[in-house]
Amino acid sequence: MKAIYRFLPQVFVCCCITATLTALSSCSENALDDTTVVKDSTRPKTAFDQWLHRHYVEAYNISLKYRLEDMETDFTYTLAPADLQNSVRLAHIVLHTWLQAYDEVAGIDFTRQLAPKVFQFVGSPAFETDNRFMMGQAEGGMKITLFDVNELKLTRSFLNNSYFQSIHHEFTHILTQTKDYDTDYQKISEGRYEPASWYASGKTETYALERGFISTYAMKEYNEDFAETLAFYLVYTPEEWQQKMTTAGTDGSAIIAQKLQMIRSYMQTTWNIDIDALRTVIQRRMDEIVNGTIDLDNLTE
Repeated sequence: MKAIYRFLPQVFVCCCITATLTALSSCSENALDDTTVVKDSTRPKTAFDQWLHRHYVEAYNISLKYRLEDMETDFTYTLAPADLQNSVRLAHIVLHTWLQAYDEVAGIDFTRQLAPKVFQFVGSPAFETDNRFMMGQAEGGMKITLFDVNELKLTRSFLNNSYFQSIHHEFTHILTQTKDYDTDYQKISEGRYEPASWYASGKTETYALERGFISTYAMKEYNEDFAETLAFYLVYTPEEWQQKMTTAGTDGSAIIAQKLQMIRSYMQTTWNIDIDALRTVIQRRMDEIVNGTIDLDNLTE
């Protein structure tokens, strides 16, 4: 918890001193200035601020923070503020490729109700002491932080690996925590999860795929497995997905296919979302970003 410090005004108190029985001297009171030192922000709204208000606040009740605010920042890490131009572009990309993709398939009321209410952009990665670093972080289904914005690249691999796999993963958690899925999912890889060693040396992607997990992180436990499987299915092209299934082999791919079928059923029956239709929309919208169809610098519309 962050400590909040408030400064109390300094008050000078002087005492009356009796110099003699017949003479009395005293010091005069210092006048206190009643002007507050706490000022409301007077920063004028930029064109980007106004664009964010139209497309995030009014449309989804989402606050997108691109300035590095101390109350929104984890002091565990040494972080840099996000570049303005890259922030503008990433805000367009998140809107077009994620929020509006769900709007197209499930309706804006669905997205408005369930999407996290705060996005935070940070310029640098969040480096750990073991040389790992975070590119995304979620907090209780209410806030998503995206790191390394200053190195933004408009390629499918960068955007998916850095941001959208994490965004889809965390949004899946929000959906399953709102309405639970069939507990039979837990039985598919029962006894195969490695909660204490999924990240250990030698636990490669191939190792995970051959054991029926779409990623090493999916081996941690069944909730992460569920979220990882859907997230990767949505961001991978059909060709990329098939390559992973080839690496998984007959046994691994059969297990992943069983998991995907349960996810497909959950999303359809619980949320009336066809994940194949959603995937098609996401892939098309990502193509529009990568191919330059969308003007990522436009703040007038």
